[in-house]
Amino acid sequence: MGRLTAIFISVLFAWQGWCFGDTFTPRQGGEVLHGYATQQVVDDNKTVVYTEEKGLLQLDLAAYEVSRNTLGRRNNVVVIPIKEDIMLDIETEAFEKALISVSNKGPLFILIEIDTPGGRVDLAQRICGAITKIDNCETVAFICGGKYGGAYSAGAAIALACDKIYMAKNTAIGAAAAIIQTSSGPADVEKVYGETVGEKISSFWRGYLASLAEQNHRPGLIAMAMADKDIEVIEVDQDGNHIFLESINKKETHNVIHTWSKKGSLLTLPAADAARCGIADKVVSSRNDVLLDKKAIQAVIVVNKDVQVASNKFKRVKLKFEKLLDSLDYRSKQAKLVKTRHKQLQILRGIISDYKSLIRLAKQYPDVPVSVDALEERLNSVEALYDSAKTRRR
Repeated sequence: MGRLTAIFISVLFAWQGWCFGDTFTPRQGGEVLHGYATQQVVDDNKTVVYTEEKGLLQLDLAAYEVSRNTLGRRNNVVVIPIKEDIMLDIETEAFEKALISVSNKGPLFILIEIDTPGGRVDLAQRICGAITKIDNCETVAFICGGKYGGAYSAGAAIALACDKIYMAKNTAIGAAAAIIQTSSGPADVEKVYGETVGEKISSFWRGYLASLAEQNHRPGLIAMAMADKDIEVIEVDQDGNHIFLESINKKETHNVIHTWSKKGSLLTLPAADAARCGIADKVVSSRNDVLLDKKAIQAVIVVNKDVQVASNKFKRVKLKFEKLLDSLDYRSKQAKLVKTRHKQLQILRGIISDYKSLIRLAKQYPDVPVSVDALEERLNSVEALYDSAKTRRR
């Protein structure tokens, strides 16, 4: 299995306190195994699995009935916080990598603590996609409250992607219209792209939210109402069953129990209402209540700081970028004022070198506030000025 497997072995056998974990039962006879699957898939489409009985194995999971249990996993819960706007590619990439990394270490579950006003739809989709791909470890959203008081917009989508949703009292979830980031700030897609294209994007986003909800047995129509102010959702009694309908589909035989959303505003649910309609699993007072409900009160809490590390790194890169850009603006003006060709060429060579450095930074960090195309256009102008100065007589 190579070097990567050797690393897995050295890490896995350093852990203590194991008993049986997830159960892998062969579909056609053979030895029952206990352990947990990782996200590592080898070339022949087999998954690397840690087992109590035989250590690391490569198994074709399609040949096994896998039942998840927590007794044999490492006695910890990994917390990954999402506590600010979802606006940076570097933070999203850090989240994606962290999720795979921690799921491969066999925690009882991954707790994603959310308190965000939302952010970019494209980044939210990446985060949701990363969560839904984690099939070797349970993901639990805890809308914990704080500066923003809930999971709004993209934050609501991220919560819906998780296997379970707990909400702290006095928090809310919803208001998830498709918003994009423009140079002047967040904007409704229809205002940016026009009604036809904007509605296509909004329609896709509504459907996406519904699919996230329904894959975890939550009401998809409620999720759609979070993204569309024209959807009015009612809860009715139909032959003794409570179902959610758009009000336009109500029949005379339906007894309306509750109106969940009215036309004209995006649906936002307080914690108690979210639990009542099935969007959230439970309202709690604290993280400890989540652990208690998950029978993990004795677990060691491990806070993953990869997203925060990425955020701090970007702040340093952005500061360096802005200082260099300011310096280039000053030196570009200086180059036009000097009277000797030699001095002008010297300044321009430095400017060209620094623009190339900025372009490399912009390619490496797409969150920097200037596009690669804009920087390359500036570089071309400086190089043209340099060529002109070279051919000019002294």
